[in-house]
Amino acid sequence: MTNQIPPEFLTGVAKERGVSDAELETVMMALGGNSTAAIATILGISNIAVRKRLGEVYRKFSIYGRGPGKLAELRHQLFYQYQAQETEAPAPTKTKGKAKAEPAKTSRKKAEPAAAEPATEVVSTGNRSQDWGESPDVSQFYGRTEELKILEELIIDESSRLVTLLGMTGIGKTVLSVQIAKQLESEFEFVVWRSLCATPKLEDLLGNLLQTLSPQKKPDIPDDLSGRILRLLDLLKKNRCLIILDDIDALLKGDELAGNYRPEFENYRDFIKRIAETRHQSCFILVTTEEPAEIALLHGEKVQTLQPMDSHEIAREIFADKGVAPTDKEWLELVKRYGDNLLAYKVVATTIKEFFNGNTATFLKATELFIEDTLNQLLAQHFGRLSPSEEEILYWLAIAKTPVTLSRLREDMLLPVSLSDMLKNLDSLDRRALIEKQETASDIFFTLQPLMMKFVTTKLVENACEEIKELVKTQKLSSLRILIQHNLGTVQTPAKKGKSAPQKPQMVQQIKNQLQLFVMRSGGYDELIAQLEAIAGKLEDKTQRDVGYASTNLRNLLAIMAG
Repeated sequence: MTNQIPPEFLTGVAKERGVSDAELETVMMALGGNSTAAIATILGISNIAVRKRLGEVYRKFSIYGRGPGKLAELRHQLFYQYQAQETEAPAPTKTKGKAKAEPAKTSRKKAEPAAAEPATEVVSTGNRSQDWGESPDVSQFYGRTEELKILEELIIDESSRLVTLLGMTGIGKTVLSVQIAKQLESEFEFVVWRSLCATPKLEDLLGNLLQTLSPQKKPDIPDDLSGRILRLLDLLKKNRCLIILDDIDALLKGDELAGNYRPEFENYRDFIKRIAETRHQSCFILVTTEEPAEIALLHGEKVQTLQPMDSHEIAREIFADKGVAPTDKEWLELVKRYGDNLLAYKVVATTIKEFFNGNTATFLKATELFIEDTLNQLLAQHFGRLSPSEEEILYWLAIAKTPVTLSRLREDMLLPVSLSDMLKNLDSLDRRALIEKQETASDIFFTLQPLMMKFVTTKLVENACEEIKELVKTQKLSSLRILIQHNLGTVQTPAKKGKSAPQKPQMVQQIKNQLQLFVMRSGGYDELIAQLEAIAGKLEDKTQRDVGYASTNLRNLLAIMAG
């Protein structure tokens, strides 16, 4: 059809609609049969910028709906407008050739950066509507280029019905969910963002969504849960909707393996399955620190999970905003300590600016691994949700400090664990985004993220100290759990003359430091050593089966305390 429409006519109609030169250039190439990728290459812009320009053109021509159909609708509109003009006016001089932009003549201007969206609750434009709820402001958004590209491909190109954003608190999942929704809003008739932090009943959430998505101001909302789900699915089929549900983890149980719903929210499981398995033209994004169990079973062409990583580019922007400029060497140390946790970088940048006069080197020397109270509370919430068997694995990973294999992990643990149970626990920790896996040609290694490594180490040391205090007080071996079940490190024999002494086990050294502070307040450091010597002596004849690692740990601790 478009080969019958002169470029002059297309340009005139577009200008009447307020289409910019950049948008006109892009849509002419699309009408001429060029793909999004080809247009992006020719113009020297990103695929995202191409879609944004086309989205603006569709909006200005009042065209809404799914991707490919919108371009076809635009073709029809232009063709029939041109035909109508032909019948009402004298025939203009005909031009030969297609109305296709020639690549050699195209401008290669970069796309203008998108203006920040106003922080409004509900926005309606024509037949489109966005309800952002209590979503955060994303006017200052850095990096995440790769994640945004992947999300766009999953949501638009692959038409995924369900996408999960998974990761620890503080890595920027929520902001990423808002940014991708802003970026793709022209592709959808409805965009809705909701937080489940207040743990709404499913019936209430569905009622709210039906109210938002229904064309009537006062829709007739079914009273029963099944009816509400069916009504929502019907709307998801008729309309192109993007719905983001943040804080899914608020609905899940703690103190057991990951992904199981609390009793009053178990109906969410079936609801999510219905969303994933029913054919519709919409997409749900779930944002969570813990992946619901059913997601793993649903993974496939239309159900995907993305775990945002590699946020160091964003961290540098955060530091730059604070006027803090670490050297490359200092950045390596910061990344080693704080991994991908953006919240940690915000706290650290502020601390360096306000308390260390912007000097990163001084901060690094003064703090082994700084964890501000807010971060500590968030990490404690993560840890508090673990089952006892998951805690045990995290303790052993903290003791190892470096990545370890599955077989090594099982060998170190005092209590025998079947391979099946170990795999279940590691899978659960993976779905909580608490462990990192490193693959080599021959094996897979497991370790903790830096902040969680520090938190677990600190918790292990504190618990061990409390056990030792209780042991001295009661003289009962039953006071011990950490010292019996975990080998906290071995003190090597003194080095030969002329050679440097071996490094002391860091965790045992930290226990000694805390006990020393304790007895400094109460007095009697030598008395504490004597009491521990007496207890250790009683354990000499015991087997590991009887006392586990308790005898070894006490002897290693005494060796450092007496040193």
